[in-house]
Amino acid sequence: MSKEIRIKYGEVEQSISRIEKTLLALNTEIPQNLATENRLDVVDRMNQLNHLLTEIGNSYRTVLAANNESVRQTLSDMETTDQQLSSSIKLR
Repeated sequence: MSKEIRIKYGEVEQSISRIEKTLLALNTEIPQNLATENRLDVVDRMNQLNHLLTEIGNSYRTVLAANNESVRQTLSDMETTDQQLSSSIKLR
């Protein structure tokens, strides 16, 4: 039984590119000062939550970008290893 790993490098690169395009389009900005003339506790709390959501969105973008870079590096490493193994097998 063969335990072959096949990587379709082009498809992985396309997926990473689609994720990056979506990431660029992701709008993490939420209005920060809702009803600035209003002093209701609910409005203050909503402003705090909006600020936290903006921070979380920005963190998500950062983590996703780092993950994409990691996948790209791993893909490159796998391709290099694959080529080295292929060359080694051909020399036999």
